[in-house]
Amino acid sequence: MRLTRKRLCSFLIALYCLFSLYAAYHVFFGRRRRPPAASLRGLRKGAASARERRGREQSSLGSEEWNPWEGDEKNEQQQRFKTSLQILNKSTKGKTDFHVQIWGKAAIGLYLWEHIFEGLLDPTDVTAQWREGNSVVGRIRYRYRNFPLVEPTWSMLHNERPYLCNFLGTVYENSSRQELMNILKQDGNDKLCWVSAREQWQPQETNESLKNYQDALLQSDLTLCPVGVNTECYRIYEACSYGSVPVVEDIMTAGSCGNTSVYHNAPLQLLKSMDAPFIFIKNWNELPAVLEKEKTLILQEKVQRRKMLLHWYQNFKRELKRKFTNILESSFLMNNKG
Repeated sequence: MRLTRKRLCSFLIALYCLFSLYAAYHVFFGRRRRPPAASLRGLRKGAASARERRGREQSSLGSEEWNPWEGDEKNEQQQRFKTSLQILNKSTKGKTDFHVQIWGKAAIGLYLWEHIFEGLLDPTDVTAQWREGNSVVGRIRYRYRNFPLVEPTWSMLHNERPYLCNFLGTVYENSSRQELMNILKQDGNDKLCWVSAREQWQPQETNESLKNYQDALLQSDLTLCPVGVNTECYRIYEACSYGSVPVVEDIMTAGSCGNTSVYHNAPLQLLKSMDAPFIFIKNWNELPAVLEKEKTLILQEKVQRRKMLLHWYQNFKRELKRKFTNILESSFLMNNKG
């Protein structure tokens, strides 16, 4: 029995010692695993790099503290940055360096904007109080502030037109327009033309009178353009829009537009310089011969003439826009070219 107790105690003591040794091993040796050689080399390199960076930073800080040209270098750097920014702004600014605003109370402003510059107006409602538009031509940005634009159609070019000519306008007393009316009544030519005369000028057209005027241009092969207060009138250009050939009275009216003794080509000089395909006459007595020739033309000849007129008019507006912009730039913006 004693032997059995002695053995049991010895076994318990041995077991206790074994667990103690196992616990001691885990405490002192279990968490100290040796890392791989590659990891150690990476850690050593990272530590070395960090020490080098700290060394360079400390060296740089030390040198900056003793740099006597620090202020000049900073100013020079700021100046270089400012110059680069200015160059960048200039290069990205584009061709809209200058701004011109067109105030068009008169019809000439609207014609310049919609017909010559082919600009759009917002709002599109023609009865709106203020209408504005923007357009860029060359180095200039145009703005417009306050005769409908006509787009050619197939029927406008190819359809037979029922009237030889048209004249809708005011007949002033003792003017060549009275002579024109008398000549139209001869030989019944007034029956072949759309004629609507009035004795007094009306500053505001009604919707009905505007439609009649547009229909007359659209349905006539020729548009008669007698002089009024001035030699030129919008009727000439409106007729071009509809492919109706203008018959223009080529005389100078009284006024300050030009002196016939000095400026023989003062009236209509722009149109003549660009070879306008019009019919120019000096006296309305020439009109009957013009109408007789018109009666002999076939539809195909008239269609070709309309195409030529519309093509010329498009080139005329394009060239006028170019010249207008070039004159503005050369006259007012020469010192600002860069």
